[in-house]
Amino acid sequence: MTYTFSCPAPCSRIVRVEARDDEDAVGKIIEAGAMTCRNRGSDGSCDTTHPIMPPLPERQLRDVVRLSMQAE
Repeated sequence: MTYTFSCPAPCSRIVRVEARDDEDAVGKIIEAGAMTCRNRGSDGSCDTTHPIMPPLPERQLRDVVRLSMQAE
């Protein structure tokens, strides 16, 4: 199944992944760069300039992604 995640404003990144289930999708979406500005495991930066935001704890990051992703 295909899952889509749009990073919250002011970011404009959209991530699409193929996954077996919701948990698999959350992990793949984070690995693919979702919430890069708040992801401790990411060394990339966002495409949009915004106020500096501290990294989220892993559980909270996964919760944000889970709440905002959509299955297609």
